Amino acid sequence: MAGLAMIIYIAFLSVIFGLLLFELVATWKISYSGNLSLDKGRFVEPSPLAEGVPQQGPQKADGTYTVTLILAWTVIFLFSSLRYNVGWDYEAYYATVRYNLVTNIVSNGELATIFLIELARDMNMTNLYFFLNSLIFIMLVALTVKRYSQDYWISIIFFVCFPLFFLNSLSVIRLFTALAITFYAFKFIERGQLMRYLIAVAFAGMFHASAFIAIAFYFIRNVKLDILKLVVVLFSLPFVGKVVNSFVVAYLPTYAPYTEAAGGQEGTKAIFVLLFIGVVALFLRDKILENDRIANMYFNFYFVGLGIYLMFFSQGTMGHRLSLYGTFFSLLLIPKIVSLFNLDSNRVLLKVGISLFSIVIFLYIVYVGAATYVPYKTIFQIRY
Repeated sequence: MAGLAMIIYIAFLSVIFGLLLFELVATWKISYSGNLSLDKGRFVEPSPLAEGVPQQGPQKADGTYTVTLILAWTVIFLFSSLRYNVGWDYEAYYATVRYNLVTNIVSNGELATIFLIELARDMNMTNLYFFLNSLIFIMLVALTVKRYSQDYWISIIFFVCFPLFFLNSLSVIRLFTALAITFYAFKFIERGQLMRYLIAVAFAGMFHASAFIAIAFYFIRNVKLDILKLVVVLFSLPFVGKVVNSFVVAYLPTYAPYTEAAGGQEGTKAIFVLLFIGVVALFLRDKILENDRIANMYFNFYFVGLGIYLMFFSQGTMGHRLSLYGTFFSLLLIPKIVSLFNLDSNRVLLKVGISLFSIVIFLYIVYVGAATYVPYKTIFQIRY
């Protein structure tokens, strides 16, 4: 039964990959890797910043989105924004908006979240809340990928198919809105604009307080991570996590459910994919960072996220949710890794492998999580 009900998700993926294939056919005479402006011309010498301090090294210039890429992001947005009762937290959000319930969604003092909920209530349009969150989330991710990704399609495919990203956003709504804002604010880190970055993080924190963890990124942006020390730290973090959990249980019991050991938390198996990406990135570290200060930044942020995940791996939901602020930069790191392969044939094989793997994990997660994702319904199927 679940298999038949998954037809919507299969159709969704088919549209995304169909657009990719159409673009490949349309550009087959061009040396095209998914980013129409990937040549050296994409890098321009930086101008003095608003704070009056010029940065060293190259600064990324905006790339170009084709019609097919715009259509792909539009399909993703519509799939997210028009859904109804899809996602394990959807009912809680829906009831909070429609029935004026006082839940932790509105009782945490996150003002932007409260504003959107009140707006949806005042306009008597419950699904406006989901629509606006989807709009902010998808638009800011798309704009950041456009600016920094070495291969737009790889970023899109991994974003859609990796279970902790797009599918997770259908449930953990306000956190992903906050995440998208901090992800977009990466441009302020790159430019060295501390005040603008702090304002962006503060705004993200008005959707979900977890966003404030991203403040640390600014201060580690130019750190050169030593591989041996990094590996030692990563292996020691699970033990540190237990110490942190003991402290939280003893002194901050309100947050204990997020840190205490749990056998059924979401995202457990995803750590193997994230670890694999981390291992590959470590092996290719010198090539990734060569003459690319921007890559050094998202390389650092990714490993911070991976470290957080490992620290709280077996403890509630804190691990993977906080780690998203760093691991989300895999949308930039993976295309960068692929771009290091000089032969077109090697890059093609790698992209095909990533695409096939992504399709399998996407359909697998939807199948095993059928209670959460199936059936897919839209707002046009709501019956009061």
